[in-house]
Amino acid sequence: MQTQRLLDCGERGIHLLFDTPLIAEAFGQDAKSLRRIVDEHLAEIQSAVQHVLELPSPEIAREFIACLPRTLQHVLVLLYFELLDDRLRKRETRH
Repeated sequence: MQTQRLLDCGERGIHLLFDTPLIAEAFGQDAKSLRRIVDEHLAEIQSAVQHVLELPSPEIAREFIACLPRTLQHVLVLLYFELLDDRLRKRETRH
């Protein structure tokens, strides 16, 4: 997948991997619960992220993500937005 394109679109508010209801649902989750999920399922999360990056298109990645357990979908949404946030902050400090 073209990671650069995915992130460029994300910076413009176009989130190719997730629909708006899933994003809203993920941000409504309890942070402590999600941290526990990350700790308990770290290998599974890493594997899912790696698989998403290897898929040929955002559409196929979205289908794969939709098949994951809902809690892992939430974690992926929040990791994605954390990555976008870090990327934007680094860009701001360069100017």
